[in-house]
Amino acid sequence: MIAFFIILFGLIIGSFLNVVIYRFPRGESIAFPASHCPHCEYQIKPWENIPVLSYLFLGGKCSSCKAPIASRYPLVEALTAFVFYLSFLKFGLTWDLLVFALFGALLIAIAFIDIDHMIIPDSMIIIGLIPGFYLWLSGEGQPLNSHLFGFMGLGLSFWVIRKVGTLAFKKEAMGLGDVKFAAMAGWVLSWDIGLLSMFLAFLSATLLFTVLIPMGVIDRKQKIPFGPFLCIGIWLGLMWGREIIDWYLNAFFVM
Repeated sequence: MIAFFIILFGLIIGSFLNVVIYRFPRGESIAFPASHCPHCEYQIKPWENIPVLSYLFLGGKCSSCKAPIASRYPLVEALTAFVFYLSFLKFGLTWDLLVFALFGALLIAIAFIDIDHMIIPDSMIIIGLIPGFYLWLSGEGQPLNSHLFGFMGLGLSFWVIRKVGTLAFKKEAMGLGDVKFAAMAGWVLSWDIGLLSMFLAFLSATLLFTVLIPMGVIDRKQKIPFGPFLCIGIWLGLMWGREIIDWYLNAFFVM
């Protein structure tokens, strides 16, 4: 029963994230006006705004003008619910659950905003620092110097990658937002799990490109946002980073 309500809360947060993802980069209020169809301005009724279910009942179309509703909306809602459920399995009914489930929701918003606009808003990066302070002040994280080293180390590393890549390819190889985002990850996860998360981000990007480029889905010269891969790496590091590091050390360094 608790898991059911956690998933339900995740669906509701996911519905709110859709508003944030659409309006925040455009500088629009996330509170007003009420949700409406972007094609005909029809104000969506409460029963037409039930996460996932309304999309299915409406057949993926606006009830007024019959314009198609992007499948991303139920995807974001379901993904957020899934993140909340995994957070519940990991942390149980604790303050950690609230902090890191909402952090996961923030990562989802950042990923989709970067996909749409190729930006990672500074304000969201600042909000993303909060879990790091929570871990440090609660004593559940690493010592302060480990968080600071992660912040400076990953931020500086990505800044160097950005500079070297720009010189090598004669164009911007990585956005400054990615550099700030990496620094945020280092602060939240500390240096060791943060470093693992960056490895997982590059690994996930490499695996995806290995599949999509030969299929012709994306072009080698196409500009691809790296933020979503950073979000994947950060989330995997948060959830299972310590276990992955322990497995690696035991598998390759313990005789």
